Amino acid sequence: MAGTSRDTKALVMAALKGALPDVQVVSSVPYANGDPPEPLVLVIATGGQGQHHRVLSTGQVTIDSFAPTTGQAMRLALRVDAAINALVAGHDWPVTKVTGNAPSESPDPTIAAARSTATYQITTRNQP
Repeated sequence: MAGTSRDTKALVMAALKGALPDVQVVSSVPYANGDPPEPLVLVIATGGQGQHHRVLSTGQVTIDSFAPTTGQAMRLALRVDAAINALVAGHDWPVTKVTGNAPSESPDPTIAAARSTATYQITTRNQP
């Protein structure tokens, strides 16, 4: 039996909320006057390979880190990057592999806040 795929976005959001208790982790930006309030992390499901090898599933997420300055946004994105890559280090999460790109600056001309972004492919063991 192949099992069912996991909700990669929900898994990532739960992991980030635990790893970054001082930062708001959201799935939609609560804009205030056109800008995200305070530093925050936005997680968006962006597809992925899906089920493969009968027992694995790969989902993709794009994670935006917002902060008042470019440096602060990049520092937050690097904290996110460390947390995402740590998912394979322990037994707390059913993650077998993490791939993706390093965070990069991603200016948004419609807001004053700075944004850094990275996309990750996260492979998990299927649920029984």
